[in-house]
Amino acid sequence: MNLTEQLRDEVSRSVHTLRRRYANTADAAERKSLTKLIAALGKKLALLDRAGLLDAAGILADGVADLERAVAAARTGPFDGYLAALEAHLQNLYVLSGVMHAREGLPAAPEEEGVPAARSARKPRARAVRRAARAADPPLAVKDFGQLRAEYEAYYAACTVRPEHAANVAYYVKRLNQGREVYLQVGSDLNGIPWMFIGVIHGMECGFNFAGHLHNGDPLRARTVQVPAGRPPAGSPPFTWRQSAADALTMKKFHEVGDWSIAHMLYLLEKYNGFGYRMRRVPSPYLWSFSNLYQKGKYVQDGRFDPDAVSKQCGAALMLKAVADR
Repeated sequence: MNLTEQLRDEVSRSVHTLRRRYANTADAAERKSLTKLIAALGKKLALLDRAGLLDAAGILADGVADLERAVAAARTGPFDGYLAALEAHLQNLYVLSGVMHAREGLPAAPEEEGVPAARSARKPRARAVRRAARAADPPLAVKDFGQLRAEYEAYYAACTVRPEHAANVAYYVKRLNQGREVYLQVGSDLNGIPWMFIGVIHGMECGFNFAGHLHNGDPLRARTVQVPAGRPPAGSPPFTWRQSAADALTMKKFHEVGDWSIAHMLYLLEKYNGFGYRMRRVPSPYLWSFSNLYQKGKYVQDGRFDPDAVSKQCGAALMLKAVADR
């Protein structure tokens, strides 16, 4: 069964659960709400019959939003297993989101041996910094934020969505906004980490999967197995997504960051993935993919760079720009 078929099956199961609830509730307002929701999901099922993967991803985002509203409306009983069933459907949709992401996700971009990086050890001359502040110039092969601030600001100001990727970016932004309240709650507990920064990491690393650890997408029912393994170190599984996210963010010491300017967020995000692209003077697709600033070049595995491979994942900067500049 392919991903679109799996999505159709889960939406069908969700509709069945909603119909069962409709038959068992006497609340007129709830029945009216359920009628609208069942009709909305029915339309999504019809669309899935002819949807490609991108369209299916957009339908998944809408279906998640529909079911989250249903869960919020079901906080008063009687439940008769209804709420648990809805939450199970949501968990399955989150997992499907993560699977879709995994097909396009970007591996880490470490600095490789044999790639010249001597320029990263020297502070560029003033003239070089001025040149790097133009988005037309390749990235500087340095890692110091003070030397890179002007570059990030110039790139961010100049980046636009390539028309052929507009629908992809819209999907990522929709999912980012859908998780806003959760990201706000986590950020407020961690010294004010911006919700959009947390959400962008969630999208880039996990495909917005709330059933997996923010660290690497491993299932929340156990500690992480992939790198970093054994997280969170405290507490007992299964973990909530908020517990896992707090551990992932504090592990990176993001709760100690004081500068949450756009330029510094871009720096932290690029550092999160690795500076390997920068040492090759290639704009990092982790930030700029789907924009006018990125053409090709991608790590296809950890430590293996293909100069002709093209990222199929939306860059973090485009998501940031969509929500931060409103």
